[in-house]
Amino acid sequence: MPSILIVDDDQAQLTILQRILQREGYDTATVEDSTTALEKIKEQMFDIVISDMWMSSRFEGRDLLREVKKIDPSLPVLIITAFAELNDAVNLVANEGAFYYLEKPIQIDVLKREVNRALQSRGVLTDGEPETDITSTDDFQIDYIVGESDKMQQLFKNMSRVIHRGVRQVLITGETGSGKSLVAQALHEYGNRKDRPFVSINCGAIAETLIESELFGHEKGAFTDAVQQKKGIFEIADTGTLFLDEIGDISVQMQSTLLHVLEKHEIRRIGGSENIKVDVCVIAATNKNLVEAVKNGTFRSDLYFRLNVIPLHLPLLRERIEDIPLLVNFLIDKFSNEYVDAEPKQVTPRAMSALCRFNWPGNVRQLENYLHRIYVLSENASIDLDQLPPEILDTSLPSTEFDIDIPESGVSLEEIIKEYVSAALTKTGGTQTKAAELLGISRRQLQHRMQSYGLQSQDFKDD
Repeated sequence: MPSILIVDDDQAQLTILQRILQREGYDTATVEDSTTALEKIKEQMFDIVISDMWMSSRFEGRDLLREVKKIDPSLPVLIITAFAELNDAVNLVANEGAFYYLEKPIQIDVLKREVNRALQSRGVLTDGEPETDITSTDDFQIDYIVGESDKMQQLFKNMSRVIHRGVRQVLITGETGSGKSLVAQALHEYGNRKDRPFVSINCGAIAETLIESELFGHEKGAFTDAVQQKKGIFEIADTGTLFLDEIGDISVQMQSTLLHVLEKHEIRRIGGSENIKVDVCVIAATNKNLVEAVKNGTFRSDLYFRLNVIPLHLPLLRERIEDIPLLVNFLIDKFSNEYVDAEPKQVTPRAMSALCRFNWPGNVRQLENYLHRIYVLSENASIDLDQLPPEILDTSLPSTEFDIDIPESGVSLEEIIKEYVSAALTKTGGTQTKAAELLGISRRQLQHRMQSYGLQSQDFKDD
């Protein structure tokens, strides 16, 4: 039976939490201060600790969290917080190892969900099978959410956690063209709401005077043009997922209204008199720095912390150069399936080298647009340097071109990458660190490639 320690100096709340968890079949112990809690943790094995953030003693919940992590770094600690302390609670989750926070007044369904989730992370499952991380390209074949770089692998792991744990608020950040909307779609398609509506809206593309009606709907006669009742996208997305793109563009006044909806899970149509309950997973995205926006007063801090429960950041394409050959191959295959009457095409090694050297200010979207245009307009089976846009061929960029012979029959992308790895090692005299820098990957990734392709380490210097 899973064992839970509850720490709170509020005896009434302590009793309520204990009764709820005992009804769920958990073995519970309660203490009223952090010092006693720490003594119990040293004496007895617990699967979860639930602690109030602020208590009357000097030894507070945050202090208890730090001490618990010294004793058992894997022991999940859930922090109970008032709304005014939400910023501190989010920081404890993000930076100090707290598992999650429970906001007062504690909702029973949220408590049950987070306890179950914490037990899963601990390896003590209450139902279902152990969750598995979605960590490979093959698991997210939605357009071009592909990548083998460390940054993309971390993104896949975080997406997996969001999907398996049923998180209801997610904030996706990243530059324009990096694929934020595709990540939102993947979270929906692979999640437990996949058979429910997925509704997307670009907050920056709607006039300020119309966005409230778009989000929450209106009643007939609510304003001059309201000739009939209209449901807003929150109602349309009920039981499903709502994707709010460019959330940083909405006004401070609308931010206040949106915060209320996220807290209460209910909306009211313009001109309406009753509240309507909605069950929606809200995924927000922005290319703006919301931390700076909070500092300068253009974005509410409470809404930011409400949305930023699970942050997902999309790396720039120039930060994951090693993924470019994979992306190019993926997109070329996509276009070949789309234009079945066209001759299949391949990118030559020197063209691939140029694509890898380019800075890509428009990220993956820019890469896709360039390749799409080239694929449609080119009459050749090979895409070579002469077909690339002039900006990609900027001669001020250092050359990393290798002399690799490709047979007329063609080779697989993996063979091309293998040749580049081998050529880079040869070019640098077998120095792995320099070869990794030349290829734009980490030394660990280079060693992984060497092992995959059967390039024996003794043939090259392990510098």
